Amino acid sequence: MSRLSKYLFTFLYFSSSDETDRKFVYRTDGTRFQPGHTVTLKTSGRVTVNVWGWFSSEGAGSLHRITGRLNAEKYVDILENVLLPVAIERFERGNDYPIRFVQDRSPIHTANVVRERFEEHPEFELLPWPPKGADLNPIENMWSEMVRDLESQQVQSADRLWEKVCGIWDGLKHRQDYWKLLARSMPSRLNLVREMAGDWTKY
Repeated sequence: MSRLSKYLFTFLYFSSSDETDRKFVYRTDGTRFQPGHTVTLKTSGRVTVNVWGWFSSEGAGSLHRITGRLNAEKYVDILENVLLPVAIERFERGNDYPIRFVQDRSPIHTANVVRERFEEHPEFELLPWPPKGADLNPIENMWSEMVRDLESQQVQSADRLWEKVCGIWDGLKHRQDYWKLLARSMPSRLNLVREMAGDWTKY
């Protein structure tokens, strides 16, 4: 196994039906707010689902729908009951420990109860992450692709939106090379962020 096969990338997203109703226009500089370049959005009827998931270079992992408001205790429950059983089985095949765990610096992720739980699982190495590290996580590319697929679909309920998200995720699961490319992009992401002194990058 390559060194990057030991990385496990996680994400938390709030998928909204608003993402299925975006409109695009071509405009010249200074005309952003002219009539015809703006649109009034309907906020009534908006539906949202909270989604958590993970992947590694070996492919997509679990996708989990979060009910209610996420807090540190609920996140620990996801780690214990959604992530651990599948992740341990995947990485155990190659005795590939420690598993380097990638997550952002959300207050939920950095809560004491979460940190303590990772300390109880030495098979995971929780990687340090910068406060503004969106460019570093390749899961952002996956989510952009998912949003593009959602743009052409209209949904009327949270359950229906969840079905759509699961369908797109299942389709991506079969693209094994896709997940490998995302994981293998980490070195170039790190180098480019250094070159840009922490500023925005192409990722």
